Parts: sequence; C-alpha cells; structure tokens
Amino acid sequence: MDFESSQYSAPVPSYALESSSGESELDDDELAAHTRLSSNGKKALAPEPAVELSGPIERLRNGGEAVFLVDEAGERIAQGVEVGGDAIRVTVDGERAGLIVVDASGAILVFLSTALPLASLHPLASKIYDVLQPASSTIVAAYHLPSYIPPADAPSSSSAPLLFLASPSPAAPISQLKSEGSLYPFNPPNLLHGLPSALLTVSVLSSASKSSTLLLLPTTAPPQPLNGPFSPVSPITASAGASLYDAGGPTGLGDPSALFRELAGTGRRRGSAAAGAGARRAPLQAVKEALGWSWWDLTKQGGQGFAWLEKRRKERRREELSSMYM
Repeated sequence: MDFESSQYSAPVPSYALESSSGESELDDDELAAHTRLSSNGKKALAPEPAVELSGPIERLRNGGEAVFLVDEAGERIAQGVEVGGDAIRVTVDGERAGLIVVDASGAILVFLSTALPLASLHPLASKIYDVLQPASSTIVAAYHLPSYIPPADAPSSSSAPLLFLASPSPAAPISQLKSEGSLYPFNPPNLLHGLPSALLTVSVLSSASKSSTLLLLPTTAPPQPLNGPFSPVSPITASAGASLYDAGGPTGLGDPSALFRELAGTGRRRGSAAAGAGARRAPLQAVKEALGWSWWDLTKQGGQGFAWLEKRRKERRREELSSMYM
C-alpha cells in the first residue's frame, strides 16, 4: 500500500516487530507471552486477546467520522475535550484499554491506552473498526522528535513540524494543510510501531473507509518500550527527558509542555510580532479549523477523556510503593 509522500513511497507502517527471514525475533520472555502449553505438553499459540465494547453501543452510527487520541499527543489534545453523557468502555482481556464517546457534532472520539501487549494491538484495532466502520478516520499520535530523520530538502521554517501519513486518497483538508505548510509528510527511513500504526493499517484496509490520516505531533519525551514495562506516570506530568531537548527550536528548557503550546499557538507572548494581525496560524490551530474539530478547545485544560487511565496509573504507583515495603 502506498502512502502519500513528497518524494518516496513509504511502506505500510508496522505495529509489531518484523523479520525478513521469516524467523521470530522475539526473545524467550516475549515468546512466552505469546504461547502456552497445550494438553500434550507442547507449546501452542496463546488465544487471541478478548476485546470487548460495553455501554450504549447503539449510539454509534456507521459511516461517520472517528478521531483516535493515542499516547502523549492524544492525552494533550484530550485536555481540551469535554466528555459528557454515556461513554462506551473498551477492554482487552478484562483490563480497561479505552473510552469511546459520541460528540454533539456527531464525531466519534476514541481515547486509547498504548500500555498494551504487542499481541493485543491488531485485535484491538480490528474490533474497534468492525464496530465503528467510519468513513473518515484521523489518528492523533506522537513521534519522537530527537530521533526523527528529516528529508534532505526539509524546509527550515519549522524545527518541530506536524507530520502525517495518509491513505492514497487523503481528505481534501489534509492536502490543503500540506500545501499551506502546516503539515509535512512522514518520510522514510523513519519507521512507526505500536498502536497508531495498527490503527492506520486496519483503517486503510477497511472497506468502509474512504480516507485515513495519521497526524503525528512532535514530542521530546523518551518513547515507551514496545512491549512494556510501561511507565505508571502520565507523559504530560513527567518532567524527565522531555525538558532536556529543544532542537534549536521554540521549546523551553525545563518546560516539557512548551513544544505543544507552541504548536497550539497558546505559548506566544502577547504583543510579540508573531501575534500580529497578519501572523500565520499555529499548526494545530490550522488543523482544528481545517478538520472542523469543534469538540476541541485548545485553550482549556482538565478534560476527562483519560481520567480512567490516570486512575489506573495511580493504582499501579500505589502497588509499586507498597511492594517496596513488603
């Protein structure tokens, strides 16, 4: 499958480790998580993770717009999203993995945790798309800015650009944002792994999908391990790592949220030349307007879309603290 790119034709991103030789690259610990002993004592593949959706599923309407908020980028966007009414719970093997709400505008908002085993990513993505069957999908996730390799002809106007991958027939607003310089293609040799890639892959292959887009926001926070262990601390509140890198760009040392505020246009100083009447819109402001994200207020904080995930993190921190004194 080809994805839109300025010069290259990028392969479909992978949501798991791959091997060109056909042999497994999993080590013994990872392999043990994927296998179990059968009745005759031989190793057999573990059963596929059970993904369940519970709640007012009847409110979901097929053929609409779905927005997936994932990892640090999704959690930051979710801070400006008001979650009201009944919500649909998403669980994987009985553990909470996500939340689905239907906004007043009709958009389906999906808040997903990435702290999941690799083996559960594709079943999770497939189940959600089977139920939602959206005609248009936008996946909001993060890419690690310090390790990203820009193309040789990358413009110097932004040291921390918003990137995207799109289906062969991207939505018109995405093409418009690209032509305006608000979005740039995610280029090889860079690779993506994890839940965002699984969601995009399933979306592109879905018969109901007309357009699929993966929006990638830059982050300086160290990436989480693909298969755990996962940090029990929110990437929004974590201060380690992200505050030590500014790429010569607009981020502020000591403030890990400065990069996001700059992209959203909420971190500019009043009275500055950049805030003049003829100033160019901040990238995330341009995205919000072009995609019609009326459900997101980029000036607000305290959204509860990931409150369930933060509760689980607190419980895990409490358990880890208790184990230290046992």
